[in-house]
Amino acid sequence: MWMVSKEAMEEAMRVERKLADPEKREESLGDIEHMIEVKQSHLWRADVGSCAGGLCCITGQIEIESGILQDAVEALKSGDDGKAASLIEDYIAFLKEHYEPERPGY
Repeated sequence: MWMVSKEAMEEAMRVERKLADPEKREESLGDIEHMIEVKQSHLWRADVGSCAGGLCCITGQIEIESGILQDAVEALKSGDDGKAASLIEDYIAFLKEHYEPERPGY
């Protein structure tokens, strides 16, 4: 199982809380788009890296994460804030299911 940083998990939870506040809608949209950029960077690194050591199996996970986040962006852009919030909940659940929390000292 792969690890997720404490900061990445906290960022996802911050976005989830912001989505509950209509005044922070645009800020939430920008945060999610930034998260997608980070995931795309991770995907590029995994694709460029060697498949030795299991990098190949993480590309699928990163693509799923990017897809969930992109769907959330599209929901926000179309005005469906509830769907966007639900997708961010799904994203957090995906992280919790497929990653272990980062351990101190790593």
